[in-house]
Amino acid sequence: MSIQFNALQFGYTEKGKPVFSDFSADFEKDRITVLTGVSGCGKSSLLYLAAGIYPHHAGFLTGGCITVEGTRPESLSPKERCRLVGMMFQNPELQFCMDTVENELIFCLENICTPPEAVPDALNQALDFCAIRHLRNRTLLSLSGGERQKVMLACLTALRPKWLLLDEPFANIDNKSARAIAEKLKELHQTYGMGVLAVDHRLDNWLAVADEVRILEDGALLPEIITVDRLKQSPQRPSETTPETLPSTASPTSSEKAPASQSLLESHGIIVPGGSYGPKLPPPAPGEVVLELKDMSLSFGKTEILKNVTVSFRRGLIYAIVGESGCGKSSLFGVLSGLYQYRGSVLLHGKELRKTRKKQCGQMGFVTQNPQDQFVGRTVRQEILTSLKKHPDASRISEEILRSIRLWRYREVSPYLLSQGQQRRLGVAALMAYDCCLLICDEPTYAQDRRSTIAIMDALSRQARERRTALIFSTHDPQLAKDYADEQFRLEGGVLHACSQSGL
Repeated sequence: MSIQFNALQFGYTEKGKPVFSDFSADFEKDRITVLTGVSGCGKSSLLYLAAGIYPHHAGFLTGGCITVEGTRPESLSPKERCRLVGMMFQNPELQFCMDTVENELIFCLENICTPPEAVPDALNQALDFCAIRHLRNRTLLSLSGGERQKVMLACLTALRPKWLLLDEPFANIDNKSARAIAEKLKELHQTYGMGVLAVDHRLDNWLAVADEVRILEDGALLPEIITVDRLKQSPQRPSETTPETLPSTASPTSSEKAPASQSLLESHGIIVPGGSYGPKLPPPAPGEVVLELKDMSLSFGKTEILKNVTVSFRRGLIYAIVGESGCGKSSLFGVLSGLYQYRGSVLLHGKELRKTRKKQCGQMGFVTQNPQDQFVGRTVRQEILTSLKKHPDASRISEEILRSIRLWRYREVSPYLLSQGQQRRLGVAALMAYDCCLLICDEPTYAQDRRSTIAIMDALSRQARERRTALIFSTHDPQLAKDYADEQFRLEGGVLHACSQSGL
């Protein structure tokens, strides 16, 4: 039994360049398959087609067909489809319908006509399976990105479809949680016979559970099938490539010849286990303190999220904040953006932020965890032009920026119609076009391939060094923090700990 794409012809416009032309591929149910490739190559589109979401809700299927277990998913009712395929979006928030975790799970179970007397046990089993019983009564809006992904997996567990389709399932989850969820996916596969097809740019957390890796390039599936066993046997080595532009077209090189499977993956922008992102720019002499937190605390109801955080950030330096999913990284950034009321002091240029936020508007630039939350332009180009509204040559520069991030062809498209990876690139590019003294980026490399990850971080680093900007970013990737940050902080138990320091 399998998912089959037969002579597929699909595009997002009727007359524009199609995403797939005569695409054919089979994915077998008895193997856990990871589909990878550069950002924007069509990986997510394949999942949406297999889930029956496309072409109902977007795009045009002009030829060929998709079958799952011999059935065309677009021909089924929603109730029938959710028994056949269950999908986790890159941003699970877009899938939720209810207010709390418990109500969301009940809603899922009611949609497949679960008998009322069976709902409590099914609900508890799903919560326990994903180890999130403690989130049962939480509102979905109060959860971190990683917690939302765990809730969405619990929903899929409750629905028990024949196939699980996962789009970047570990994008907002720390490595420990990701490995735990990967083991749960393997258990669903082995115990209940669920097929698993996942899209991911990172392979680290799949090594213990996946069977094979397939690469999508330019609308076609490469013939090479890379088994995870081959990756486990490959010696790990850092890559020396450091692209200078966004995106880079250079392939990774090394004086030491890499294993064929690893070289193939790296040449297609995949983040392979054990690889580094290249040397960081040397830090300058520390500049003036631009942001200072003194005994800053934050609570949601009776739960204290941040406890007496005291730290300062200087111009020209780069800071990484790491920590497990749900530890409060996004909440910390929410305090700085004005989303949450805090206790203690937050000083921007020595002035209390809660009192002078309006006057100091424009001093801080933000890239949020969900890029669509920050868009203000009607089109992709307008989003960049908004950041350049005071520049005399805004039209030319906006074109250069969009070409550099491979979004020029989408310049008249709404930002909300881009993929998550494309939205992230647009959000970061719009921020970098903006002149400010403090950049705050919540997971800036979320859903990016390796080359885009390096290029985004290189561009942000250059801005920090050349414009003497303080850059603060959060990440679940310890290698990214190591390679780019001058100082690292770990947020744990509501307390911010300095975990390493260099260049000062």
